[in-house]
Amino acid sequence: MTETFLSVENARTALRKSLVTGVRDLLIESHGRPLPLRLYTPPGQGPFAVLMFFHGGGWVTGDLDTHDGFCRLMCEWAGCAVVAVDYARPPEHVFPAAVEDCCTATDWVVEQGANLRLDTSRMAVAGGGSGGGLAAVICQWASAQGKPRLMFQLLLYPLLDCLAQNPSHEEFAEGYGLTAKMLEWYIEHYVPEGVSRADPRLSPLRSKCLHGLPKALIITSERDVLRDEGRAYADRLKEAGVPVQHKEYPGMLHGFINYPAKHDDAKRALLLCAQALQMQFRGEV
Repeated sequence: MTETFLSVENARTALRKSLVTGVRDLLIESHGRPLPLRLYTPPGQGPFAVLMFFHGGGWVTGDLDTHDGFCRLMCEWAGCAVVAVDYARPPEHVFPAAVEDCCTATDWVVEQGANLRLDTSRMAVAGGGSGGGLAAVICQWASAQGKPRLMFQLLLYPLLDCLAQNPSHEEFAEGYGLTAKMLEWYIEHYVPEGVSRADPRLSPLRSKCLHGLPKALIITSERDVLRDEGRAYADRLKEAGVPVQHKEYPGMLHGFINYPAKHDDAKRALLLCAQALQMQFRGEV
């Protein structure tokens, strides 16, 4: 009996389809503004667990493309869908526009999940830096209103306190990537005059109640102006009875996870993120 093989080109196409993540750019509306989203889906029929991702860049400079690599990796390695949110940025749109957009996007995904082959009963949030702060805010918002149900938060060296004056702000103020002056520049662009920086939507670390929030993986960098607020949030979540895994990477700077070709610890951190998401979505922890 003669075996039938695919043509070389068809075999190549089949391999690409089995590995390459499906990517769709979507456009919805939020508070009268267009809100671009990017949906990443793994191979298969679904429905897929979904990770809402909020990019970093001090609210000002990041976008869908600057963090595309991380979203693709989480989609492929964790086997979940990822929805990246291109929230409105300052100075054109100041606080609370970014928070409003992230809330709108999360609600929209819940409403449209079935049409997008998403299992919104298995939903998590993630972000780095300012995006990590937004992810924390969305968890607090969802908990306060009782929906949507979020099962996990992945916070990468998050910006959690716009009033912070921690030892890490002084120790790593200059010469370690994100400087204290850069951080203040971002905050000044994001927060309008007259708005209290203690607002929990700006500084989720200052929220009075953290009970009932989703499980968390918080990653911090040892040499980062934001290190101490990440540590403090992990401690406060634990005190509130929230299961937390806190992993700090010695010697690393803010944003190190974006450079896996440069740092072995970035590869390890990416794998940790994917494994944590897999375990949560599979109900293994």
